[in-house]
Amino acid sequence: MAASSISERVGIEMAQPTRHYQIEKWYYDYAENIEAVNIHYACTPLGEMPDWNNQRATRFLPLVESHLRRKALKLPLRLLDARHGELTDCYLLHHYFEIFADGDTRYSSLYTEEVITGAGSQPVSPETLASAASEADPGPRGAALAEGQGIAESAQIARTVRTQTKVMSSD
Repeated sequence: MAASSISERVGIEMAQPTRHYQIEKWYYDYAENIEAVNIHYACTPLGEMPDWNNQRATRFLPLVESHLRRKALKLPLRLLDARHGELTDCYLLHHYFEIFADGDTRYSSLYTEEVITGAGSQPVSPETLASAASEADPGPRGAALAEGQGIAESAQIARTVRTQTKVMSSD
């Protein structure tokens, strides 16, 4: 497959009140008939797989040059690793592409890469871990650290359920 997923550090963006880590993703249109491309992604602690139904975020990749689509993804600076009782700056980014061509939808392979934001790790109190685990929301796994506020909102992980009917071949 001629599609690409190259990552580059873009840097840390200051936003009120949360800081994000940005990573750039791109996709090369391997055919003339590609109408649109989305990227679906989720973040997990090292060694875990995402719950795609509850943690997935989806972004449209705009065409920025002939056959080249690009988008900067905002990721959390730190992620809650409940197994180790800390907010860690080292976690996994899982992503795949949804390709629309000729009225049909196809999906790329799943890509997983390690992200190190450089924000450092912080221990989390047992009370915070217990309250995060008891929340109805499925996931402290996607929780980001708002500067000085402990566990904050999830990293805008959308709750989208889609049935994948076709999988793109890997050749």
